[in-house]
Amino acid sequence: MAEPWDLSTALVATEIVKPGDTVWIHAGTYRGGFVSRLSGRPGTPVVVRGERGGRVTIDTQPRDGDERDNGLFLMLGADAVYRDFEVTCSHPLRETKIAGSWPADIRRGNIDVRGDRVSVVNLVVHDCGSGFGFWAEGEGGEISGCLIYNNGWRGPDRGHGHAIYAQNARGTKRIVDNVVFHQFAYGIHVYGSEKASLKGFEIDGNIAFENGCLTRKGDNAPGIMVGGGSAAERIAVRDNVIVGGGIRLGYPWGTISEDVVCTGNYSEGLVLRDFRKATVMHNTLVASSTVVSLEGAERLLLGGLRWNENDYHVTDGRWGECSVVESAKSRGLSFTQWRETTGLDSKSTFTKGAPSKSRVIVRPNAHEPGRAHLAVLNPQKLPEVEVDLSRVLKSGQRFRIVSVKDVFGEPLVSGLYEDRPVRVPMKPVTSPQPVGMPNAELPVTEPHFAAFVVLPEQGALTKPEDPSP
Repeated sequence: MAEPWDLSTALVATEIVKPGDTVWIHAGTYRGGFVSRLSGRPGTPVVVRGERGGRVTIDTQPRDGDERDNGLFLMLGADAVYRDFEVTCSHPLRETKIAGSWPADIRRGNIDVRGDRVSVVNLVVHDCGSGFGFWAEGEGGEISGCLIYNNGWRGPDRGHGHAIYAQNARGTKRIVDNVVFHQFAYGIHVYGSEKASLKGFEIDGNIAFENGCLTRKGDNAPGIMVGGGSAAERIAVRDNVIVGGGIRLGYPWGTISEDVVCTGNYSEGLVLRDFRKATVMHNTLVASSTVVSLEGAERLLLGGLRWNENDYHVTDGRWGECSVVESAKSRGLSFTQWRETTGLDSKSTFTKGAPSKSRVIVRPNAHEPGRAHLAVLNPQKLPEVEVDLSRVLKSGQRFRIVSVKDVFGEPLVSGLYEDRPVRVPMKPVTSPQPVGMPNAELPVTEPHFAAFVVLPEQGALTKPEDPSP
């Protein structure tokens, strides 16, 4: 500790850092791109971790005068865990006149995961070119417990930059218990051309809201999208909460995919296109119009569908409550017509109107005891809600609750857990302004919806004395 390495050296010290070792990153700001080649072994990873009680920030703005520095934090190697630090970009440019995904004047960097069985845990990732690239070169891996927001830029063609852009060929990639909001483009984007591989994903327990809003006011991109030019297979989308955007499974100009499980989600709409097998059950789907759509490039693929026991809510329905698309021809349907046309949803419920009861979703963190994400759906506009944290905290444990919009700020609730529900206020919280866009108009979701982080008093996001890196 008396003679620390610089970060670039530590991340390539493969002869010194061995399976089971932990590399601690001291509090401070580290600018530029970095490459990690550290490797553990299956079951005994190397851990790269931010110092507890301090704020560790990787600023992916390329170093001055270094044309080779692209700002990427590139994670190679294998069997490594990266956790408990912040990744951002301080460069103010967020708009370009150059169309496409690689404009020369946008050099914001991001996290690129290409190693085998790499886990990224409890990071705060914001204002980068995108949040994560989670690529097929690496077998499996996990992105878990991260807060991902304000990533991307505006181009003349569209908004660019997703929270997570993923492909996979070997094993299963897990995208679990993240909160993704206010990207310039999509939330979780599992996509690729006909040459890409989209095989093996578990997308579970994520909270996604108002993605796409930074491109144009009122725009919403899907919170979760899976599909592209190659067939998606072994896809599971479970227990996610999507607000201000929906779930799309199957790309509009893609190919026929193999199999997907979509269960237990709350989403503002669902589109499923051209899957040979699909299980769609126990979802709550809410929209003003067209709450669910089934699509086929030529004809509907109905034979492999297990689709029932869902709860649908449509508040308007002027464009139809449901729809089917065959050979590019769309038909708006009432829910009764949907059942008759598709043979689906015989035991599902349909309500003309929004859900009436508040709902609290608690997702305990798999990697840090005492930590959890909360999603609160509050159609009654209650000023506060009661939250049962018995699966998260122990009696007498100190804790605090912060908004996902202000994770380094003052807690909304703090104290000792006393084995009873905790009251959480649903008041508006100011969203973090995107770097370089101090006057951006961001949607206000409270009191209808809010997301929070529960933290143990000495957790990884313990508020430092000076929260500004």
